[in-house]
Amino acid sequence: MKELRIIAISCLAVVIQWGFIQELPMSRFGNPYIYLWVFLVLPFNTSKFSNYLYAFILGSIIDGLEQSGGAHTVASLAMVLAKPYVENVLYGFKDGKSDEGLIHLPLPNFITQTTVLVLLHHTILYFMENSGVNHISELVLRTLVSTALTILLLSIGHLLFSRKYAA
Repeated sequence: MKELRIIAISCLAVVIQWGFIQELPMSRFGNPYIYLWVFLVLPFNTSKFSNYLYAFILGSIIDGLEQSGGAHTVASLAMVLAKPYVENVLYGFKDGKSDEGLIHLPLPNFITQTTVLVLLHHTILYFMENSGVNHISELVLRTLVSTALTILLLSIGHLLFSRKYAA
């Protein structure tokens, strides 16, 4: 049942990303990537293999749609790899049996952790898309604008879908 929910969230994230967000006029300065929501709602007790599999499949789908040559896949895998370490550094040890994800965190904690993970993801993504640091100012601008827009959308999603804030 948990896997079906994650697959449904993944499909919805891809549809929202490509149906609404991808063609925003800000694409030159960076895009918000709402598909990262999938990695944030994964329960803490999800196996490492499953985390990597979800990141690989979803990153590959976005790469195929965007023709970015694997940049989304690598950035997604790095984000999923860093997620447990970031959680432990920011909030201490999490119960490995917990079926909660970041969606159960209070908004300030959610924003803090999301900022670290999204900044990591976007830095890797745009570094790979730029083929290095040839245009460092453009790389930094795209990374920061995309990170801010992504965090804004993910925080709105957190407020809308978190059980803690639900009416």
